[in-house]
Amino acid sequence: MSTAFVFPGQGSHRAGALGSWTDHPAAAVLDDVSDGVGRDVVSLSEDETAGGRTADAQPAILAASLVPWRALVDAGVRADVVAGHSLGEYTAAIAAGAVGVRDGAALVAERGAAMGEACARNPGTLTAVVKLDPDAVDALLADLDEVVLANDNAPGQVVLGGPHEAIAEVRDRARAAGGRALPLDVEGAFHTPAMAPAVPRIEAALDAVTLRDADVPLVAGATARESRDAAVIAEGLASGVLSPVRWREVQLRLADLGVTTLVEVGPGGVLGGLARRTVPHLTVHTVASPDDLDAVVEALVGESSG
Repeated sequence: MSTAFVFPGQGSHRAGALGSWTDHPAAAVLDDVSDGVGRDVVSLSEDETAGGRTADAQPAILAASLVPWRALVDAGVRADVVAGHSLGEYTAAIAAGAVGVRDGAALVAERGAAMGEACARNPGTLTAVVKLDPDAVDALLADLDEVVLANDNAPGQVVLGGPHEAIAEVRDRARAAGGRALPLDVEGAFHTPAMAPAVPRIEAALDAVTLRDADVPLVAGATARESRDAAVIAEGLASGVLSPVRWREVQLRLADLGVTTLVEVGPGGVLGGLARRTVPHLTVHTVASPDDLDAVVEALVGESSG
């Protein structure tokens, strides 16, 4: 059995996601997260409106993912490989041992702030397009040069990004083609050229911390290729801001690497659903609460010891 931990991105924010963990021993990791972010991440997590603010949502999701990760590790569940969707790649870098919790949290705080500023400079949004094949999605983009593929998430689900007016046109065209284009609760057009102003600040933040070779491979969202090398991981964290998230290919790569069990670690349940569509032969678990943790530990630790 080979186990992958995967970590969610910004669209998985759930207000109060840390609430069920506050009395759990694994919540001690939040001290380092708050120190790195420079703010109380529990308060951020409780904010009903944080999901729409990049600078707040990203640290909140990081925190809500690191607590269940710490709980899994403390219970004896280990990953053989890790990956993360967009923001989740930073969480994955922490889980892989490539960067410490405090430094990783500081990176996420800088990333969120930089991307928030880019959103203000270059307004835009994202929409998830479902129930259309790739050729039909390509047809949606005819003469819409400002709209680009932001995420290739799963068969039959992609995310497109661009200016608000162009994305509104995409939604109309998707409906006419028999599909659906669902608006996402995000502040801007992530993983598109609109994020270019954020790159220098993110690169400077990466230069200011020490990344080391990872303990386990990390499959990057921009390339769908794995590495333990610190420089390669850092490049993926920087370039991923502009590059499309090749999440469908990431999941297929995990399967190619021999993964049999995929554990989504953090709030939302989004990645578990995508995995069931993309790699249905894998066993998929989601750990978002202590109740989830008990069932996964029993399944994985019991299986490895038995």
